[in-house]
Amino acid sequence: MRPMLRRAFPAACALLLASWPIGALAQARVVVQPKDQIVLRGDVVVPRGQVVGEVVVFTGTATVAGVVRGDVVVLDGPVTIGGQVSGDVVAIHGPIRLLSSAQVAGSVRGGGDVEVADGAQVDGGVARGVRFTLSGPVGAFGALLASVAVAVSVLATGLLMLLLAPRGVERLATVGRERPFVSGSWGIALTLAVPLAAVAAGATVLGLPIGLAALLSIGLLWLVGIAAATWVLGRAFVREPRPRIAALAAGWGIGTAVGLVPILDLAWWLLGGAFGLGAIAVAVWGARSARPLVPGGTEEASRSGRHRAGRTTLVPATTSSSAPPATPLAED
Repeated sequence: MRPMLRRAFPAACALLLASWPIGALAQARVVVQPKDQIVLRGDVVVPRGQVVGEVVVFTGTATVAGVVRGDVVVLDGPVTIGGQVSGDVVAIHGPIRLLSSAQVAGSVRGGGDVEVADGAQVDGGVARGVRFTLSGPVGAFGALLASVAVAVSVLATGLLMLLLAPRGVERLATVGRERPFVSGSWGIALTLAVPLAAVAAGATVLGLPIGLAALLSIGLLWLVGIAAATWVLGRAFVREPRPRIAALAAGWGIGTAVGLVPILDLAWWLLGGAFGLGAIAVAVWGARSARPLVPGGTEEASRSGRHRAGRTTLVPATTSSSAPPATPLAED
């Protein structure tokens, strides 16, 4: 048995040595992807001998002594490059420093100063004092984003008002059309009074929750005011008995068109919101002070809270001239 084991041991060693290059080649084919370094607030340091992917820092610093396979981007903070960068090096708010051992395959663009030491290699060029702004369709959409958001919110609020209080919005349209100056005056007064009252209430310990709640509700009140002004504007063009939804659509279209124009959009949002709040206040006050008429009574009677019934005159009964006179009974 032992002679057989002695003959098998050299064969096993030879087989192991023959398969060793295959195992080494299989290990060499395994590619490890470098990890990206993304930091919201802090510092990123790539030491010598380390390989990473992308480096993105929102607020902080980036120091590269090793290898970066992607780009190095820092929004707010300085950048120091002493190793290799396969992409670009960008610093929006902060200086960039390239050491003599730096090798950048892309470009170097900085919103501040860019210091390049002797021996540093940059293939894509160096730009200092670059202004990073949105341009093209993305910039145009960004400028209109606020107007689009306000338009969608106003439409949703207006539809909710029509659904919850259909008769109330009709009274609101009447008040806004017949008493525009009163509505505007009350709207300006409320626009100034609500923030001042909230700040005054917040100065005390007991009134602090009320003041905070009032300040947080200003945005909602402003949105409701714009929706009310949109409805009043639409009902001025689309009168009854045409559908309410058509009036809201007309007012919303006009308000949205004005909201897309610079400067006019701010005027419409501020003045329209104040006017709408004033119209709501006047309409609510008129609805609370008005009293319904008593059925069958006059307006004066309903105001005094009494119903004056009409007087009834009794007419004495008369005998007919054709009836025979009464004959007295004969006494026995």
